[in-house]
Amino acid sequence: MIRFLILFYLFVSCENRSNVSEDYSILAKVGNRTITKRDFLNRAEYTIRPIFCKGNLYYHKKIILNNLIAEKLLALESEKIRASKNIASLDSYLKGRKEQAMRQLLYFKHAFSKVELTDDEIQHYYKMAGRTYEVNYFSFPGGAFSDSVASAIDRGSEIDQIYKYAFKGSIPEREVNWIDSNDETIDNLLFSGDDVSVNQVFGPIKLNDGSSFVMKIKGWKDNVDITKKSIEDRIESVSRTLKERKALRLYSEFVGDVMKGKSLLLDDKVFPKYAESLAKRYFTSEKERESAVSKALFEDSEILQIDKLEPLSEDFKKLPLFSINQENWTIKEFEESILSHPLVFRKRKMSSQEFPSQLKLAIIDFVQDYYLTQKAYEMKLDEDDSVILNEQLWSDSFYAFQYAALKISEFESSDNVHEKLKPLIDELQIKHSSLIKIDMDMFEEISISNVDMFATQSNVPYPVIVPSFPAFTDDSYIDYGSKISRQ
Repeated sequence: MIRFLILFYLFVSCENRSNVSEDYSILAKVGNRTITKRDFLNRAEYTIRPIFCKGNLYYHKKIILNNLIAEKLLALESEKIRASKNIASLDSYLKGRKEQAMRQLLYFKHAFSKVELTDDEIQHYYKMAGRTYEVNYFSFPGGAFSDSVASAIDRGSEIDQIYKYAFKGSIPEREVNWIDSNDETIDNLLFSGDDVSVNQVFGPIKLNDGSSFVMKIKGWKDNVDITKKSIEDRIESVSRTLKERKALRLYSEFVGDVMKGKSLLLDDKVFPKYAESLAKRYFTSEKERESAVSKALFEDSEILQIDKLEPLSEDFKKLPLFSINQENWTIKEFEESILSHPLVFRKRKMSSQEFPSQLKLAIIDFVQDYYLTQKAYEMKLDEDDSVILNEQLWSDSFYAFQYAALKISEFESSDNVHEKLKPLIDELQIKHSSLIKIDMDMFEEISISNVDMFATQSNVPYPVIVPSFPAFTDDSYIDYGSKISRQ
């Protein structure tokens, strides 16, 4: 057996950190379905809007609202025809989405909401936020090579000479800022104090993804804000970033308590063969990779290509892949679980030789999420309004798309879909007008940008933050439903 004590490396993106604290005020209701102020802003700002509502004018806002309501209406209509061959896979997907939202809420309750900042902290990192280091560096896999680099540095060798000898060419250079998403180890080395000096060498130091690095300080420059607004903007940015980073450390302690006493054993006969099998599926051709990226960017295919959620392999299904505290997990059980929790690799770019070690880390992170999800269920976070609304959002988006696709198939052409679906949307607005209620006062107060953004979060099973924009109509008239009156 290959034995691993479970070491917990936290993957919480900046989108994760604040989502659960946002505004869930009800903007509109369509029967038993809800559109919150947050839904409106996220779908308007975190997706690529079509040309007919891409701006920030008032009528663009009305088109956006009409489409969000149209999505709910289409989902409502789809209830009549929901027999689908993909329903099992969709259930797994929605389960995974719900449980990811539960873990994010767990993070918010046990970490982010508990963080307090001191004036001294803000003052110190306000200064550091203006500092930019110029460094020479290189990273490499850990192990024997790391030991060789350490020995060479101890003998007085310069790191640029070590790099030239090992890799040929000139050692890489880069700038490092505190506000960037650096590894915590780098932040602690460069920004936690004032004792960094020119030509100082750090490393080899092991990072959380298993690699190591060395770094030499060439120098730095400090940017000083002068205007009142730039000072206020930096203070706000520093406070937000500092709170997020302190919350991660606090959450690390919480996760450590949840995972205390648990250890993972990989089967030393099964795992190498299984890793080899998965590697063949992971390392696709460059053309296929480009196609996948294109679909993810422009079609938001994460929810639409349900077939992608099928189990990874039919081989070795009854064999134990690993055990947790002497309880076996077969490959079949593991693959059924990753239908709702796709594996997350700490390194997105890796060689085939690195794949087995990165697969081990991905399994460790999967197991960590498994126990955190259990903890979230124990706290009944699946009953929290934010989690329920998130699951409803993804479900309605899927069924609305499927129902619209069914109607589109009746047309000779799929061009200008929003124009062809407009009569159907108008009809549904009239048909269900008594079910639709809108808080127009809240709507009037909302402002949006005209900047295209496709937002994702990193290091989570489901990186796309919200479903793609529901482009069903270009109608800007809101002449249906009733008004929600504020008390």
